[in-house]
Amino acid sequence: MNDTFGIHDIAFKAPSLYLPIEDLAIARDIDPAKLIHGLGLKKMSVCDVDEDIITLAASSVIQLLDQNPDLKLTDIGRIYVGTESSIDGSKPIGTYVHGLVQQYFDSKGKDTTGINHIDVVDMTFACIGAVDAVHNSLYYLYANPDKVAIVVAADIANYDLDSPGEYTQGAGAVAVLLSKNPSLVSIPDKWGVSVKNEHDFFKPIRYQKVNGKILEIHDEKPIFDGQLSNTVYQNRITEAWEHFRSDELIEKYDQLIFHLPYAYHGRRIITPLLQQELETEGTFDAICAENDIDPKDEQVSRLFSKTPYYKNWVKATIAEGDKLSSDMGNLYTASIFLSLVSYCLSDTVQTDKELLFFAYGSGSKAKVFTGKVQPQYKEKSSCWDIARHLEGRVKITFDEYIALRKKELKAPLANSNTIAQESSGISATNKFERTYTLKK
Repeated sequence: MNDTFGIHDIAFKAPSLYLPIEDLAIARDIDPAKLIHGLGLKKMSVCDVDEDIITLAASSVIQLLDQNPDLKLTDIGRIYVGTESSIDGSKPIGTYVHGLVQQYFDSKGKDTTGINHIDVVDMTFACIGAVDAVHNSLYYLYANPDKVAIVVAADIANYDLDSPGEYTQGAGAVAVLLSKNPSLVSIPDKWGVSVKNEHDFFKPIRYQKVNGKILEIHDEKPIFDGQLSNTVYQNRITEAWEHFRSDELIEKYDQLIFHLPYAYHGRRIITPLLQQELETEGTFDAICAENDIDPKDEQVSRLFSKTPYYKNWVKATIAEGDKLSSDMGNLYTASIFLSLVSYCLSDTVQTDKELLFFAYGSGSKAKVFTGKVQPQYKEKSSCWDIARHLEGRVKITFDEYIALRKKELKAPLANSNTIAQESSGISATNKFERTYTLKK
């Protein structure tokens, strides 16, 4: 195949509100330095009263359409959503997004002929679902090179209040436009995959007795084993990398792009792989000697991570992809694409830079693939205006955060959304329907 395929453009939607991590840490009697300097957390994105997974997902797609005004409905072959925050066990988020896309084209006076022929589906596999959607859609484009595909990664990561996962929370959506001869990042048809049945993270049907009756209840807050998840993540990406590589070394790549449950997770999870490669090359012992480290020390990986060699490598190949995660928190399926956005906004990006992606979903699966920065990347990324988008968020207090989580507030704190939720779907009178309208 002579043509290239990959990411032509990206659009990003953050919720309207954020809570400073320092405020959460103080309220929970946690040393702020542990979260800020240890995990790289600064702000937690929080959904307002009138925001949900639909408004986030659809807003990112509409922003993507605004960035590409010449795009016609007949050009779009599919709109696939990767999420683990679905609101229904049957009706996909994609149908809501599809309807709001039609509203958008109607509001612009554009032809909506062909809207009903755009394929729509949700794909779920914990945090890797959107990468699966990209992988699947690229194969669609190979067979239909005159079409484009839109993949929406959207999630709301909520944990139990005052739980170990609470400070990693976040929310947001990233819409990705895939095409032939892309302007941003080309993605070759080579993927490493590792799958194994694991039990590290769940959002199960839960049972509760109410008035003598057993009710089935779905709770968006997960049940998880954090340490097991770290171990499984490590195992899957190691196996996926071995499946992907022939004789390639991680050090060959200019930038590593990770799924990030928290900002600094990528730099931690990759340490053993880098160490292993340096040992194979025969350079690890020399690095240890330079830093007075015993290679046989049980804490050698931790000590290695504090060396100038490691810190410089992280600064050059990982750190730029961390930054937006620090300001957003965990976005589940969207986190890996947010990392790509973060890198593309940095001063280190150049044409032909080789990117190495590590995607992971609990349960468990990892995918490893590569990308190459395209000559038109700056033209595309300069239109994103992400800084203004983030600066426009409203800072909330810890008490407001608690009230939002307990659903005690009736009116939005920001009231700045372009999509209005007309019906929340929580009363029997509307049969759990949710309706939305695009503000003019």
